[in-house]
Amino acid sequence: MQDINICIVDDDPGDLQLLSTILKKEGYYVYKASSAEDLEAILENEEIHIILLDVILPGKNGYLVCKEIRKKYHLGSLQIVLISGVEDENYHEKALEAGADDFIKKPFSVLEIQFRVKAAVIRWRNQQSLLQEREFYRKAVAEEERLSSIVLDQNRYLKEANEKIRKLNEELAKANKELEKIATFDMLSGMLNRRSLDNKISIEIERALRLNIPLSGIMIDVDHFKQVNDNYGHQCGDRVIENIGKICNNQLRKYDYAGRYGGEEFFIILPNTTSEQAFHIAERFKEGMESFSIMCEGEPIKITVSMGIAQFSPDETRTMWIKRADQAMYRAKQTGRNRIVLA
Repeated sequence: MQDINICIVDDDPGDLQLLSTILKKEGYYVYKASSAEDLEAILENEEIHIILLDVILPGKNGYLVCKEIRKKYHLGSLQIVLISGVEDENYHEKALEAGADDFIKKPFSVLEIQFRVKAAVIRWRNQQSLLQEREFYRKAVAEEERLSSIVLDQNRYLKEANEKIRKLNEELAKANKELEKIATFDMLSGMLNRRSLDNKISIEIERALRLNIPLSGIMIDVDHFKQVNDNYGHQCGDRVIENIGKICNNQLRKYDYAGRYGGEEFFIILPNTTSEQAFHIAERFKEGMESFSIMCEGEPIKITVSMGIAQFSPDETRTMWIKRADQAMYRAKQTGRNRIVLA
């Protein structure tokens, strides 16, 4: 299996050394940079698979550096994880727009760094596998086309050549469908990933304004999710996310959308739906959650969620709408969890 090369970019010598020590113990080969210029020099001369990039850098911020790297190395499977200790309520959106794959907030724990980097390694290897598979099929199809031009005049080979082309096209379609799925859906929950969710939100807001119809959203957060991970391990936490995705998707109408907003947070888009109607949908989802449990280390675990509902207002932005749903969800947590609050 290929060794993983990681470049840490941070102008704080203490954080740089701490991250380097953590990652070297995990068996990764580590490069260190204290500026965007240092990073560029390393990328020009070394094969880097994962970048841990601090948002605050001398000269230019990490969001801009991330965007420049994405533009220059867009054909590769480079993973970029942004790190910041700056309080910014829009950091998820900024990281997404810059092209980051993940985001870590300071102060971080050793365990969080280990798991975030392992997740980045998994994503990198999956992308590498798909890119290699796609390249293989591209070359195979090109070769088949070359062979087809040779055997067109040789009838005894024509049937065999056509059959090969058919099979290759089937495999190519399968690979493209898998790539499309990875680009659209969160592989753990089965819901839309953050990028696709943001796109759907923009589309439905434009539609609601154009047709003058209601639009509601539900922000969902898993109650005590950290305790599940701490007490039963991240594999159990992953099963929680997976089952929430299944239950949520089963409750959706055919024109609704649900996506993983980040971590253990989810957002449901309900077109042509008032907040009162959304409340009834949220109640069904809440009942579905209350009726199931998962087995972790031989013990049944009950999972509940807190939900905040906000109906979109024509005089607000997308960020304002989502923030109201998020604030309602936090009020649900503060007032006892396992409940629904209308914004």
